[in-house]
Amino acid sequence: MKGDVYKLFKDKRSAKVAVVAHCILNQNSRVLGLAKRSSIITEIMESLIRHDIGIVQMPCPELSYAGMSRAAQSKDQYDTPMFRKHCRKIARDTADQIQEYAKCGIKTKLVIGVDGSPSCGVNETSKRNRGENTSEHEKVNGSGILIEELRFILKEKKISTPFHGIRYERLSEDVVEIERLLKH
Repeated sequence: MKGDVYKLFKDKRSAKVAVVAHCILNQNSRVLGLAKRSSIITEIMESLIRHDIGIVQMPCPELSYAGMSRAAQSKDQYDTPMFRKHCRKIARDTADQIQEYAKCGIKTKLVIGVDGSPSCGVNETSKRNRGENTSEHEKVNGSGILIEELRFILKEKKISTPFHGIRYERLSEDVVEIERLLKH
């Protein structure tokens, strides 16, 4: 019965979801001056819609922790016990949703983050430059804090799902990769 529970509803649900970083669905949440679009990253949403994928919006830990008027910070600036605890709670809540969906046969096809983000970077995050201007950040290999915590909790729960980090500079390539991942 496990995995086929949703079939009992006899409705039109696709039984597929993607967990998506908050700012992909709402650019208004980004640090002031860093929004790349007016609202939604439509190319990502259109891809999910084409594949009948429901959307779970991951809360933005930076917005809920530091507010709208926060300064841009790097992973090493955010990596404090309090912020990590904040991200761990969001990750646990997100993982619990993924687990609940799985119990009912609804598959999480993908977690989509934003590379370069100190919180939601999947393959790239940011660190503070140590030069003259320490407010500048550079991209480095690694995951953001929220993604690290989510991966850890999903591993604890023995839940496997692919992760993909988008970058605004390569959005068309990312859409192609997301399409490939959603077909599996």
